Order: sequence, then structure tokens, then C-alpha cells
Amino acid sequence: MENEFESNSVNVTLTMENSQVKLWNRNFILMLQGQLVSVFGDYMYEIALSFWVLTITGSTALMSIVLAATVVPSIIVSPIAGTFIDRHDRKKILIITDIIRGIIILFIGIAAVMGFLRIWMILIVGVITGICGCFFSPAINSSIPDIVPNSKLIKADSAFSLVSTINYMAGNVVGGTIIQIFGAPIIFIFNGISFLVSAIAEFFVEIPQIEASSDNVSFWEDMKGGMAYVKNSKGLKYLFITICFFNAFASMSMTLTLPWFKSNSNLGLSFYGIAMAVNALGMFIGFTTLSTLEIRQKNRFSAFVTSGILLSITMIIYALTLNKYLILALFLIDGFCIAVLSSLIQSSIQNNVQTNMRGKAFALKDMLVSTLAPLSIILAGILAEIVKMNYIILVDYVIFLIIFFCLLFSPSVKELINK
Repeated sequence: MENEFESNSVNVTLTMENSQVKLWNRNFILMLQGQLVSVFGDYMYEIALSFWVLTITGSTALMSIVLAATVVPSIIVSPIAGTFIDRHDRKKILIITDIIRGIIILFIGIAAVMGFLRIWMILIVGVITGICGCFFSPAINSSIPDIVPNSKLIKADSAFSLVSTINYMAGNVVGGTIIQIFGAPIIFIFNGISFLVSAIAEFFVEIPQIEASSDNVSFWEDMKGGMAYVKNSKGLKYLFITICFFNAFASMSMTLTLPWFKSNSNLGLSFYGIAMAVNALGMFIGFTTLSTLEIRQKNRFSAFVTSGILLSITMIIYALTLNKYLILALFLIDGFCIAVLSSLIQSSIQNNVQTNMRGKAFALKDMLVSTLAPLSIILAGILAEIVKMNYIILVDYVIFLIIFFCLLFSPSVKELINK
């Protein structure tokens, strides 16, 4: 099977060869502009949705189920989406998925304003937006290496994440303020519009076509080939498994952070927005550092593991304290570590996976992440009504710490990240 796929390797038609010599080319800037608006709306939407559900129902378990609805589709849809992306126009996929999400989230906002919004409507919209995300995320991640030179890939990923982080900082602060003044429905409407604006920006982006010869390879064979590609790469396989568990436990902790702050009078919802902004500031510093300073190849794995261990220790301390100043310092360090981890993971996948397998690889990663994430989110909500939330957070990050210590003894992952 492997030889068959190699014999049917793709020819990537680069329509912008001259722009490949620099990072800040027209296509990269346009893609960043689209994300600048939609990601800003997304961050405000997430906090508004959580607040709306908690206000209406008062149930952390139901809030967790609503949040999990956007993740569940990835388990089934992602492998199909990845194969579809590698065989079709990625630009059209980005535009169509953004338009769909914009329209249905606008409906949610209008329904909330008019007073007929129900939980079942949010669940359906969550499933649809989750399916769109299964196509959008791998499509945009697989496109970045084709619109910037390989030598600037880490800087490109860091710059892309930097824009997202700025939105994250502003989204949490502005979102919390708008909720207090105008309510959640206004944010729902804004997020719907932001997706439509993103689709307009993507319309002017030129993404190289992947012209695959699929005469002798069926869709399902192509999909199985992508899974075999990851399975046969030991380093990639172990990295994906690590990402899966990493995100599962992170989902539990992040799901409980808002209700944990809300349930403690000396913290509160307003401080939650500040803490999340400080966390984003840490990511901002991390991504800015990575976009200007280069980590030597031989030091990348050390930076990866060190960041994971430091992140775990800071969040263990966070679970044991209610001191506001200490929490802010811990969230700042946590954000910096997240920036290093995410940039190294992203660039490692992009560097080690060939073009015609990239969409399938990123989709498979999303599926693995999503397999445990919904269960962990729901479990967090249920446990929070039985056990103190900070105890759950504490256990999550102790497991984090164990995972990263184990990675110290994985030469295949080390080779993958240092490549």
C-alpha cells in the first residue's frame, strides 16, 4: 500500500513561487486577516455560551455537554474530512465552512434576542459547527506550509498563533465586559458576522492546488493510507497519543476554570477574564519570542519537554491556592509554556508529513484529540458536582507531569521534534 501511494504522489502547483521566498506574502497576510476577526468572535462566543447555559440552567454538567457537542463530530468525521481535503480545493473548503458557521451562529444570536433560544438548538448548532471545524482546521493547517517557505515555518506558525493569542486576550476581557452590560446574545450575533468576514478574506487567498492522481486509489483506500502513514511513523504516532491525552486532561481543567472562579467570591467572573487575559499574555510573549528567536534543532525536544513539565508544576500550584497575584503569575508562565508546546507540535507535523498526507495527518490528530475530549469535558462537569473542582484540576496536572517525564525516554519523539 505504501508503495502504491508513493507511486501516486501528488504534484503541488505553486502559483506564487516568488512569494515563497518571504514570510509576509499576500496570501499569508490575507489568511491572518480573516482569522483576526473570526477567532476574536470565537473566544467571546465560548465564554458567552458557557455563561448563558450556566445562567439559564445552573448546571455545570449541562454546560459541559453543550461544550462537548462541538467536539464529538471530530471522532467520526475527521478521518473522512482529512481525505476529502487532500483531494479537493482547500480554499473552497475554508470559505464554505466559514459561511455555514456564520449563518447558523447568527441564527442562535437572533433566537436569543427574540427569546426563543433553547438548549437543543445550541446542541444542534454545536454539532454542525463541530463538523465544519473538522474540515476547516486541517485545511488551514495543511495550507500554511504551501504559502510560506519551509525555512520560516516555525515563525509562520508562531505569527499565526500570535494573532490568535491577541484575539484571545481581547476576547476574554471584552467578552466578559459585554456580557455584563449587554448580555450574551449580542456576542452570538457578533461571532456569526465574524465568520462571514473571515470567508470574504479567504476568497482572495491563493492556496496552491494539490493535484492527486486518484484513478487507482479509491477514497477509502486513500483514507486508510493516511492512517497507515501515521501508524508506521513511530515518532509521529507517539506524539499524536501524547497530544490526545494532553488535550483530554486540559479540557477537563479548562472546563472547570470558569465555574471554579465563579464559585469563589474572592475570585469571581471578572477576575476570570483578567486571569485568562494574563494567560494569553504569556502565550503572546511565547509566540513573539518564537517568531523572532530561533530554537536550535538539537534543543527543540528539550524545550518541548521542559515546557510541559513547567506547565504541569505551575498548574498544580494553581489548584492549591486562591491567591490572586500568585494565580496571575502562574497563568503567565502557563501561557508561555503553551506557546512553546503548540508551536513545536505544529511545526513538527508540518515538517515531517508529505504534502498529500498533510490533511489526513492533521485530521487524524483532531480525531484522536476529540476521542477523549468530550468524555473528559462531561466527566469534569459530573465530578464537579461531587468533588471540589480544584482537586480535579490538581489530579489532571499531576498526570500531565507524569506524561512529560515519560517523554524524556522516547528517542523517536525526540528525533521527530528535533528534525
